[in-house]
Amino acid sequence: MVDLMQTLLGDKLRKAMVISGQMAWYEAFDNELKRFILDWIQKDQLQKGVDEDGDLLGLYSEFTESINPLKIAGTPYTLEDTGDFYKSMFITVLSDSFIIDADPIKGTDNLFFKYGDGIVGLTTENMDKLREQIKKKYIAFIRRSLEIG
Repeated sequence: MVDLMQTLLGDKLRKAMVISGQMAWYEAFDNELKRFILDWIQKDQLQKGVDEDGDLLGLYSEFTESINPLKIAGTPYTLEDTGDFYKSMFITVLSDSFIIDADPIKGTDNLFFKYGDGIVGLTTENMDKLREQIKKKYIAFIRRSLEIG
């Protein structure tokens, strides 16, 4: 009688037994995925002037344009003025979730108080993209762990 655990299948079973969802989660949130998330927030959302709910943050007025010609009346707030807010964004990965945060202090304003915490959240569309990316990374992690080509 053949001992199943002494076969190639047994080897794969042993490897599968040590795989954890938590390991896959941490593997998925590599620097590439973190950059994707921040790009979605900064380029897909804030450049359109929307928060995680898709709500418009506001539109520049003619008065604002007269003070700063780079801010054209009728275009959305992007919160990018100096770039410091965008540069301050970061992602912290926890065991079963993640946090997107930033330094909201801009001059005397707190951007989170003024526009809400949702300025660093993901829209439904971008959450869907994130799910797909995580799924791909989980599958790749499992394949690598089991040495499946």
